[in-house]
Amino acid sequence: MITHSPTVSHPARPQPERGLGYALAGGLAITLLAMLIGGSLFAWLLSMARGPTIPELLPADTQLYGALQPNVGGVVDRIQLRQALRDELGISQPEALFPAVERLAVVPLGDGNLGTWLGSELGVAVRGTDAASLMGEDPALALLRQGEILFFFGSKNDPQAANFLEQHRIDREQRGERFTAYERGSATIYVQVTDTASPIAAFGLIEHYVVFSNSSSALLDLAAGSTEGEQTLANQPLFAELRPGRSGLFYSDGSAAAETARAALRELLMALDRLPVAD
Repeated sequence: MITHSPTVSHPARPQPERGLGYALAGGLAITLLAMLIGGSLFAWLLSMARGPTIPELLPADTQLYGALQPNVGGVVDRIQLRQALRDELGISQPEALFPAVERLAVVPLGDGNLGTWLGSELGVAVRGTDAASLMGEDPALALLRQGEILFFFGSKNDPQAANFLEQHRIDREQRGERFTAYERGSATIYVQVTDTASPIAAFGLIEHYVVFSNSSSALLDLAAGSTEGEQTLANQPLFAELRPGRSGLFYSDGSAAAETARAALRELLMALDRLPVAD
C-alpha cells in the first residue's frame, strides 16, 4: 500500500514593496523628460522669436563693431560695459558718459522707461569711413558727417520698446524738432528734418533692437533687410573666427580706416554732452 506524503504548502515569498519607490522614480523620469523637451522647445521658440543677431543684420563691409554679449539675466552688465569702454575705446571714466546719454535720450532713463524693455545686448557699428577724413581737428564731427554709426539696444519687450521710442519722439518734438516717418518692412523709421549732424538723427525698432543712427540711409537699409546671406558681417571669415573676451566682443576689419574710426568714436562718445539738442 502506497501512501502519499501530505503536500506541504510553503508560504508565498513576499514581493518587494515597489509601489511608492517605482511611482517616485517613474514620476521623476517623466518630469525630467518633460523638462528636457519643454526646455528644448522653449529655447527653440525663443530663438525663433529673437530673430537675427546684430552681425547678421550688418553689411559685410562694416569696419568696426563692438557689443556686450547677451546674458541669462537679461539685464545690462554695467561692470562689463565699463570695462568694454575702457579696454576697447580707451575711455577712462565711463560713468561720465551716462548723464550725456540721458540728455540725448530726452526720456528719463529710470526703470520705468528702460527696465521694462531693455535687454542685456548693446552694440555699436561703424562703416563708410576713410582714414584721411577722420584725421582733422574734429574727428568726432567728421565721423558724424561722413560715416555711418549704428547704436543697438536689445529689446526683450517690443511693445514697451515701441512706447519708449514714441515718448522719445514726442519729447523731442516738444523741444522743436520735426521728424518724417518711413515704413520699411515691418518697422517705422523716424528721421529728423534737419541737416544738423547727430548720433540720434534717425531711430526705430528693428528685429527686436532699438536702433539709433546718424545716417537715415543706413537705418532705412537696415530696416529693409537689404543685407542677406554671405553679404553680412556674421559671415565674414575674420568675424567668424572672433571669440568674445571678458568685456564682450570687439571687431575691426584691420584697416587704417577702422583704427581711425575707433579713435573718432571714442572722441564722439566723450563729446556727447556737448552735442547740440533742441531746447
